[in-house]
Amino acid sequence: MSALLLAALTGWIFLWTLTNPPGTAPDEPSHYAKAVAAGRGQILGEHVPLATLRSFGAFNEDSLRQVRNAYRSFDVPADLRITTNPPCTALHPDVSAACLHQPPAVPPGRVESIVGAYPPWLYISEGVLTWAAWSVGSGYLLARFGSALISAALLAIAVWLLLDGRKQRGQRPLLLAGVAVAVTPMMIFISSQVGASGAELAGALACGAAALRLSRADQPPARTWWIAGIALGVTALSRPMAPLWVTLAVTIWIGRLCARTALHRLRGAGRPAATAAAIAMVGIAGSVIWTQALSLRTPVLWGRLGHGLALAAESAAASARQTIGVFGWQSVPLPTVLYWLWVVLAGGLFLAAFVVGRWHDRALLAGSLLVVVALYELLAAAVFIQNGFGMQGRYVLPALVMLPLLSVEVLAERLPARLSARAAAVAAGVIAVSGVGQFAAWITNSHRYAVGPDGPLWFLSHPAWSPPGGWALWTILACIPMIITFAAARTVYRDAGTSSGPEPGFGPGSLRRDGAPLRTRNARATRR
Repeated sequence: MSALLLAALTGWIFLWTLTNPPGTAPDEPSHYAKAVAAGRGQILGEHVPLATLRSFGAFNEDSLRQVRNAYRSFDVPADLRITTNPPCTALHPDVSAACLHQPPAVPPGRVESIVGAYPPWLYISEGVLTWAAWSVGSGYLLARFGSALISAALLAIAVWLLLDGRKQRGQRPLLLAGVAVAVTPMMIFISSQVGASGAELAGALACGAAALRLSRADQPPARTWWIAGIALGVTALSRPMAPLWVTLAVTIWIGRLCARTALHRLRGAGRPAATAAAIAMVGIAGSVIWTQALSLRTPVLWGRLGHGLALAAESAAASARQTIGVFGWQSVPLPTVLYWLWVVLAGGLFLAAFVVGRWHDRALLAGSLLVVVALYELLAAAVFIQNGFGMQGRYVLPALVMLPLLSVEVLAERLPARLSARAAAVAAGVIAVSGVGQFAAWITNSHRYAVGPDGPLWFLSHPAWSPPGGWALWTILACIPMIITFAAARTVYRDAGTSSGPEPGFGPGSLRRDGAPLRTRNARATRR
């Protein structure tokens, strides 16, 4: 069942990779230019003078505080050279992607990138693939494939870590339901575009899964420590703020065990745990040193902090929608019903875990939620609003994806064994509904670029823009990951009564203090 769900989520990522118009993710032209350059050995690029940035006319003095150090210029091959300005679909959100057919005037020479100073490590693998490109379109496609492969690999690590060692009836379905809810359409969209944001999101999911796996009662085997260390290290290297998500995952791990038990577990695991910790620390150090060396962190203007906190609170609802799905350059919203769908799914798991959890579990759940809210407010007020940029939900989404995983982990531990079949049925429903939501999100985005937001609902026959092969073909192909999701849900439901694990009446809640099983009513009747 885990392989089916993972195949479906990976299918969605690559479907978006192939069908979303090039350049239609936030700052994707700049990410593309950096990836092409990084794949050819241009790791640092050249600093763009402040006077040149002012001549663009796109930034005010607040914005220049941040972008003046992030901007770099690169020498990109002529057949792959682009402009890094927003595409016509971002500047004119009411038009279809047909405007992209008009070739932009690409100036000779170097190309500037607003993310040029970001950590280059994951861009290299994307850029290496563009050596096989023969045009801008093929370059975008190959760079996107590099990003999608990294995201899919980290997603697979997350699923493996979460399910590792879980064989009791009803537990695995709940954990898979948590993954289906955590991987929102926005995460799929970001994972399919050029850049390191997808790796940051999928890596945060893997870090959360690692924290939960390493905090369980049994001592993890060596390979689990090594894989967890790789997930933490790769995630830390992805983006400037990624070490924060690694730190949050480690905090959850300590919160579930307590500091003394966590230290004892590290010592007891020996070399594998030391290796995992070393990999994670190298990743964090590499990211922090790079960020500090290039002065990517701007000083906080403390006098503006209060005003920024108020503005962040006002935009909280919009940012929450963006964590579920607002595509393009924040210009392609989903139908309202899809936002409520994900709120009900995620909120239902969280509330159920809060009800059945112990006081320690409730404190950790509530504390984690408060940390996410505090991170949103502080990042918005102290970084993005102060620097002239609006807060976007995707900036805090790496922290948010850990909450559904924590919720289902509590449910898997605390639900009585006799309720395992019911829990599996609920989990199957959650997985199936999430598949419908993913399909609806893809259709919404496709409609916007095919005929524009105000175009006819039926856009398959005569679109203004379509990917190679036409929308009819891709819509049929889009049914495949949805069908696979349904197959995963069906497998979860069908196997609920046959999974290995303790029989009803002999679960953790059915033991006396001396460890002997309590006699069930049927057992007493049999004796009589």
